[in-house]
Amino acid sequence: MIRGRLVIVAMLASAGLVSVAVAKDSPHPESQWRELATAADQKRLDDWQKALQEGRAGAAQGGEGGKLSTRKPLFEEEAALPDSKIPAGLYSCSVTKLDGDASGGLPYIAYPAFRCRVTVNGDRRHFIKLTGSQRTTGWLYEAGTRHSIYLGTSFYGYEDKAVPYGKTEKRDQAAVVERIGQKRWRMVFPYPYYESVVNVMELTPITN
Repeated sequence: MIRGRLVIVAMLASAGLVSVAVAKDSPHPESQWRELATAADQKRLDDWQKALQEGRAGAAQGGEGGKLSTRKPLFEEEAALPDSKIPAGLYSCSVTKLDGDASGGLPYIAYPAFRCRVTVNGDRRHFIKLTGSQRTTGWLYEAGTRHSIYLGTSFYGYEDKAVPYGKTEKRDQAAVVERIGQKRWRMVFPYPYYESVVNVMELTPITN
C-alpha cells in the first residue's frame, strides 16, 4: 500500500496535479529499489547486459553496425564511469531502439532528441520525459557507484496523468542508469514490451 500511494503521488506530480515537493517524505532509501520493483522488472534489470548485447548484435546483423560504432560507448556493456547520479536539471534525451526485427520493427532506429527533466527532492530524484508522443515518469534509485536504477511508467503525450507503477505491467518501465562520459549519461531499458530488444536513452544537459 505504501508503494502504491507513493507512486500515485509521483505520477500526479509529474502531471502537474500536485507539487513534487511532497515526495520528499518518502521513507524509502534509494538503495531499496528491489523492494519496490516488480518481479518482472527485477528479471529485466538483472539481464540488462544480455539485452544490450543481443540488441547490438541484432542491429549489426541488420546492417547498422556503422551507426553503432559512431556512437561509442553508448551501446557497449562495459561503459559505466564512477558517480552515476545524474544531477538535477533539463536534459536533451534521445532514444534509440535496437533489434526490432523480431516484432516487425527496424534493426536500428534513432529518434530525434526530446526534453527530459531530473528534479531532486530531499534525498530522492525524480525523472520525467517531457516531450514526444511516448513519455515516461518515475524515480531514480542508487544501486552502487556506477549504476542507478530507474523505475517508472510510460504514458502518452495526450494523457493527463500516468498509470501508477506496478499496476499495469506493460506500462511499467525499468532501466539501468550510467554515466558514460563527461556530462553524458544513458538509460538502458532492457526487453521493453514493444518494438525492440533494448532501448537506450542518451542524456546530455541543456545549458541554455
